[in-house]
Amino acid sequence: MELCVKGDLLKHIDVEGALPEDSGCRLFTQLCNAVQYLHNSDVAHRDLKCENTLLDTHFNLKVCDFGFSKRITYAGGHMILSKTFCGTSSYAAPEILRSSPYNPKVSDVWSMGVMLFMMLFAVMPFDSSSIKKMLKIQIQHDISFPGIRSVSSDAKDLIHRILHPVAEDRITIGNILKSSWILRDMKLEDEEVATTSNASPEKEETPKEKGTEEDKLSKAIKEPVDEPSPADKT
Repeated sequence: MELCVKGDLLKHIDVEGALPEDSGCRLFTQLCNAVQYLHNSDVAHRDLKCENTLLDTHFNLKVCDFGFSKRITYAGGHMILSKTFCGTSSYAAPEILRSSPYNPKVSDVWSMGVMLFMMLFAVMPFDSSSIKKMLKIQIQHDISFPGIRSVSSDAKDLIHRILHPVAEDRITIGNILKSSWILRDMKLEDEEVATTSNASPEKEETPKEKGTEEDKLSKAIKEPVDEPSPADKT
């Protein structure tokens, strides 16, 4: 891997605080694309968390630490569910905390939701000091958003859909990428690019200017180069 000079995402949040919503959306979109690539290759990460994502010099997100990752296998056309209850409890989905056989791809999505909450609020969505109490709150689908900063309703709605305690009802990565919050940010980026492009259009050469430049090059090629005098030769 290349050196990710900005360290891991958790350290960045600890130092800088919650990310601006547009920056959070950009990084979360990159996370979605990375995990979707893994899942399409039938690989589940199983330990997604802010500490396991690195930032390069251009503030791009890189997923790392595949120590708990698993190659998905199938039998009779059906996925063989995971029975290894690994990962980090504060990022773990309810089905893992309950020690129920689970679809690791769907559980990865839950961990991504915890990461998104951390990006936008700089705190965890659930108090993990008591796993039993945390699990009860998760099952009730009771998500409390801090009022310390303004975060759009679209972002909160997406988090609510990701952190769904019923695995079958949890939003998929494909639908996350189609959500209004992600699409809105992509539209804003496209508008910014278009505005920048229109503000400073590149100067085009006129036919006359182009012809003049070609004439100069042609003349330079045709003009003889002065040969050194006998005295200059060695």
